[in-house]
Amino acid sequence: MTDEWNPMDNASPDALTPAASPDAINPDASLDAINPDASLDASNPGASLDASNPDASLDAINPDASLDAMRPDASLDAMRPDASFDAMKHALIDASDPQILKIVAAVDAMIQRGSADFLIVPLRPRLAVLRPPRPLRFARLLFYPLNLLMVRAARWRLGQPLIPRSVIKPMAEQVRRAMGQAVVAFGSEIAGRSTAEIDVITHCGQTLWPLAATILADPAVPGGWGETGLGITSYRPLADAVATLLAEAVTLDRFRLDAAFGLLPAQPDAIAAMLDRVDKANRAAMPMMVALLLDQLPEAADVLNTRHCGLPDSVIRSATDAAAELLLRRLEQQNGIESRIATGTLADAGAAAARIASLLRHLGLIDPSAPRRDRLRTARRHLVAACEARFAAGLQQDLLAPLSRIGMTSAALDVAALEAAARGLRMLETEARAVGGAATYDLLLGKATEAITADAMRHRLAPPDQLRLVEILAGSDAALAILERAG
Repeated sequence: MTDEWNPMDNASPDALTPAASPDAINPDASLDAINPDASLDASNPGASLDASNPDASLDAINPDASLDAMRPDASLDAMRPDASFDAMKHALIDASDPQILKIVAAVDAMIQRGSADFLIVPLRPRLAVLRPPRPLRFARLLFYPLNLLMVRAARWRLGQPLIPRSVIKPMAEQVRRAMGQAVVAFGSEIAGRSTAEIDVITHCGQTLWPLAATILADPAVPGGWGETGLGITSYRPLADAVATLLAEAVTLDRFRLDAAFGLLPAQPDAIAAMLDRVDKANRAAMPMMVALLLDQLPEAADVLNTRHCGLPDSVIRSATDAAAELLLRRLEQQNGIESRIATGTLADAGAAAARIASLLRHLGLIDPSAPRRDRLRTARRHLVAACEARFAAGLQQDLLAPLSRIGMTSAALDVAALEAAARGLRMLETEARAVGGAATYDLLLGKATEAITADAMRHRLAPPDQLRLVEILAGSDAALAILERAG
């Protein structure tokens, strides 16, 4: 599953030409979606986050981010009731990261959010990187598997392989009402939980998603549909698409878990069977299903290319092309790649880097044309830069800074935390080095080794602990070289 905040960038494909550096991306340019006159979503300061609906903004979902960075002294002064709305928005722009996280948590806790939602709109670019976990409400749980596809209603057009975010509230209410008392069980299981708790989401989703798929087959238009900003005629196509995708959410999640445990490639027959069910249920949902599949399992592109899953070539080719374009545009957004690398643990960042690198490689195989190659080349530069930045930040924050604070007599917990950080850094470095920037990692690992074995560490970190950290970070040869120099 995806775990993006996704405050859709406005970056234009024209800003991502081979001559443009990552720094040249223009956050104010227009980002078209699948056709030239329809955009995905925008980090637009005037855009609404569906202020009256606490469950509406699924782009805020992130299963990996932590609130541990919040300083206890962070202030919420920017939201004081006597300040003007404009003054509060201006104050938030200059707020620290911990303050922003506190403010988002405070907004999430509101029963009636009202205009408070508009306060965080200017913060979307920073929130794309911070990606704080959100309370796991019913609507978030229901639409969690489809987060990749969500777009602002104003940007949606009928026929796009996307889902307007405004449908979340009426569809969630429709499912909730149809479930009757059964919904109480879900309420108790997710009470006090957050979107960071993937195990809870997976457990609850195994029951909820297939059930919701059945409920959404009801032809009746739910109450409150008029508030979506969409016409009545758009309900049935959207409900059918959402139902078809939710019916396969458990299967897709199983593919994700298999990939996480290294069980690759996924069984071609299982993929073919899933896509065959989607084609029979609702062919219009096929591009969305392929996009969700490739986002979690880029290697599935090999199955699509070689077997065509038993489906007509024109069907699978059209769906794959549309899905590839959608995924590439997601990566081309401002912070589209950076946000995936910058959050979660260092090990998570390494896994994300490997998955993005694989996705870029397979997107090139789906469409080997020169324009696609140019865009992929730029995306790879972003990936290299994002990995280097995350590794440097992780090295400083998770290893070197704690190392400098370690006591004269190291507690076992201190050393264990340092070793865990070293393992995370090594996992990220291994995946990131395959993408590019080997010289950067050689330099940074050399600096880390020097810091670990410096004279200042002699009475603060036992020699065996020093050698162990160096071995984890730089390999056994580096540790052996240090041991030999020590005599």
